[in-house]
Amino acid sequence: MPARENAARRNLGPALSRRPVSECPFQLTASEKKLLKDPDWIDEEEADLILAMREEREYEPGDSIPLREHIRRHGFHVKD
Repeated sequence: MPARENAARRNLGPALSRRPVSECPFQLTASEKKLLKDPDWIDEEEADLILAMREEREYEPGDSIPLREHIRRHGFHVKD
């Protein structure tokens, strides 16, 4: 039995789940528009995917450091 059986489900409505590309809060590139199921509409899942891809492109592998080094830089002693 679900813990919250009588709780009302929130309806996010069409504004959050699907909207015209023209109302998208960020500009889409031509390659990003090719990923859309419908070129005139974007849904929440497609927007999440595009933003995740953008974030991944911005990440540079040289920016990462080992966890032990990070801890040492912040003044903690780590046993090797």
